[in-house]
Amino acid sequence: MRLKLKYPFDWGGLEDFSSYAFDVHGVPQVDYGADIGLRYNAITVSQYGLYRLQQFADNGSEEHLARAMACADWLLAHAQIWDKDILAWIYEYDLPFYGPKAPWISAMAQGEGVSLLIRCHVLQKKPAYLEVARAAIKALELPVAEGGVLDFLSDGSSWFEEYPTRPASHVFNGHVFALLGVVDCADYLDLPDYWALYQRGISSIETNWRLWDRGFWTRYDLHRSNRLASHMYQKVHIRLMTLLAYRTARPVFYSVARRWRKMLHDPWCNIIWLLMKSKEKLLQRRTWL
Repeated sequence: MRLKLKYPFDWGGLEDFSSYAFDVHGVPQVDYGADIGLRYNAITVSQYGLYRLQQFADNGSEEHLARAMACADWLLAHAQIWDKDILAWIYEYDLPFYGPKAPWISAMAQGEGVSLLIRCHVLQKKPAYLEVARAAIKALELPVAEGGVLDFLSDGSSWFEEYPTRPASHVFNGHVFALLGVVDCADYLDLPDYWALYQRGISSIETNWRLWDRGFWTRYDLHRSNRLASHMYQKVHIRLMTLLAYRTARPVFYSVARRWRKMLHDPWCNIIWLLMKSKEKLLQRRTWL
């Protein structure tokens, strides 16, 4: 078994979760502003739980473990029936930019939720953690057209949608984080079908990574707005590619991680990024007026 208690993605220097509000149980909430307000987001809850487990693995602090378990218990309490035998963390609010309308589900939320629940099961052997994880991962097999989160790129390669909309947005990091949930499930439960699903997701990145590469920077997604990644998400993309390189030993991932890291530190790439990002924000402002 390759599964480790410490989640493989490193949030160090990117996110410490200090900007979020927390409920009385220590579970984070996201402030979406006046229109949507303070809401739970299963992605944020799962990431915070995984982050706290990383800290627990480093120093054994019971406080870190308690916070992680509080997030896992929130996932248990809020998993709802979505389709037949699928459990999901359902978003009951719309998101204007990408356009999903309530109720909707997210591949990233499903994958990261599974990653947290499985690790908590390793620690406490609570049957419900594994039962919900088994039911939640099934959403990644259901196509978007049927209410799921599995979609396809133009060449037919599979892609897990953070926002399952039409037209598709194909968020890069959302696919990879969902993929980590698939491999955690395949590894811990030794399920051949999920190993195959994982391999298809990996091959999709290997074949199509250039779609997110602008030559000087990466795209955040393939949304029609043609957005570039922020500096933080450029770093996220680099770390995810590096993680995939270590996990798969596929040379292309090492090469792409180096390429994207070089962009991040190249002065000319940064100048182009700044000019393009300024233009992008101006166009967005005009769209909303």
